[in-house]
Amino acid sequence: MATPHIAGIAALIKQRHPKWGPDAITSAMMTTADRTGHSGAPILAESSNELIQATPFDFGAGSINVSQAMKPGLIFNVTFKHYVQFLCAVPGIDVKSVKKAVGVACPTKNKFKCSDLNLASVTISNLVGKRKVIRYVKNVSHKEKYTVHIKEPLGVNVTVVPDSFRIKRRGSRRLRLVFEAIEATNAYTFGEMVLKGKKHIVRVPLAVYVGSASSS
Repeated sequence: MATPHIAGIAALIKQRHPKWGPDAITSAMMTTADRTGHSGAPILAESSNELIQATPFDFGAGSINVSQAMKPGLIFNVTFKHYVQFLCAVPGIDVKSVKKAVGVACPTKNKFKCSDLNLASVTISNLVGKRKVIRYVKNVSHKEKYTVHIKEPLGVNVTVVPDSFRIKRRGSRRLRLVFEAIEATNAYTFGEMVLKGKKHIVRVPLAVYVGSASSS
């Protein structure tokens, strides 16, 4: 029943914000989702014969909070061009298949990495040394000041510039995230970037696989 519930919530958001596209609606649902159950306890996942604390690979961005999704504060926009660049950056992709599927050829010089897609989450599948990731947020509410709070994935140092910012109504802001591997985990570990304003809280899950702590 998850799919019809999500579709229904998306329809409600679209009714409230008729000019929003699928990217904005998805962002609103993700960044305002709850990381705990209705009782306030952590969301659990089944592992073998026991229940363990779930990760973003189990619950995604979390449990949708419909009322908060109607007023997310900030959203992450993604354009058609960004999706094409993402497809072209997938390792081993057949660029001719991309053009046949979407009608647009891959850029001849594509410096885009899969983690650069402007989603309300960040996943790095093989962090070696350092990786810079850029995210752009757009304000869909009134002028507000946000501060950045980071819960770092195990084995990773994360810095964000700026670590606080003011953003006007309909304004945009560029966030520069730098992930530095400090300990090889050889497994995905999880964290979170939280943008806290006076009236809004925007959550962005982080998932990083540290293959090596050295860039050499």
